[in-house]
Amino acid sequence: MNDEKTVKLFGWKSNPFTFRILPDLFVGYDGEVNKIIEGLHNGDKFSLLTGPTGSGKTTLLKSLGSRFPDYRYVFYLPKPPKDPEDWVTVFERIVKPGVFKSLFSRGNGINIYNLSEKINKKLGNERFLLFVDECHEASLDSLEWLRTLVDNIDNLSVIMAGLPVFENILKSNLETFSRRISTKTDLGNLTKAETRELVKKRIENAGGDDIRPFTSRTIEYVYERTGGFPREVIRLCNDLAHKALRSNISTIDTDFLKETEAPVTRVSLETIESLPERQKLILDVLSKGGEFTPSEIVSEMDDEVYKNRENAIRSVNNLLRRLMKEGFAERKRVGKTYKYVISSKFRTLMVEA
Repeated sequence: MNDEKTVKLFGWKSNPFTFRILPDLFVGYDGEVNKIIEGLHNGDKFSLLTGPTGSGKTTLLKSLGSRFPDYRYVFYLPKPPKDPEDWVTVFERIVKPGVFKSLFSRGNGINIYNLSEKINKKLGNERFLLFVDECHEASLDSLEWLRTLVDNIDNLSVIMAGLPVFENILKSNLETFSRRISTKTDLGNLTKAETRELVKKRIENAGGDDIRPFTSRTIEYVYERTGGFPREVIRLCNDLAHKALRSNISTIDTDFLKETEAPVTRVSLETIESLPERQKLILDVLSKGGEFTPSEIVSEMDDEVYKNRENAIRSVNNLLRRLMKEGFAERKRVGKTYKYVISSKFRTLMVEA
């Protein structure tokens, strides 16, 4: 965005909706956060945080790291190493210079086998919190060595984050590791109120006022279209702000949304590919044929996308309304519930896709 024009039009100092990780602006998931914190205070060795892409796992991890000011050693690791031997390098890189200087000096014979012993000597009674992101990308050997290290380092607690499939990986391949996990937390999507708070915090952090230039109805639109997934909320708000800026519109309201929402008039693969990821996943389920309730759609998606069923059904309901509005899906009443099908307009195209 053009900063000078943005300041004049919206009153922002910068674009609030870039994909920067801003832990201080973390919103929602209070129950999940408190569950992890309680486990850490109780001395849990392993905690697991799972959630789909864009649900806020990284932001939550970094936010958690700031909530332990009395802990001397709190570190965030973007990805676990794939080679077990690289855990030695990880500890060498993340520990503050000087603290482990003698431990990692050349010629001291440190390796993966005696690493835990050396760290115990240096830590003493100090707590060590290690936040590890993207754990679903780790090799099984690396994960097994992490379990061994944590088992043998007295005051080390590890908080792992990954896609929902990571829990299945552990259960299927590393049962011993899976049993070590004391606290399991699943992220779904934000509520409508939390979505508003996320937008508000981002705008105020950029020097703006409350949710301006958005209106309350615009926030409802954002929530309905994104299902309350933080990354998609930020992406859509960024798109709307850019469109308003180009049109020199200072208030993004219902009239503006109508102008920017041209109805789908041409069927193409590009039309479907341009949809948000979770809308495409729902269409994939509907394209299998038959009629689906929101609950049945969640069951079809559960292993890959959702873990918290209540949040999942709420999100899918919101996204189905969006797909119906755009003509991708249709529904009919069956008894006391609604069932959804892919619209005849797009059925053939989805089979091809």
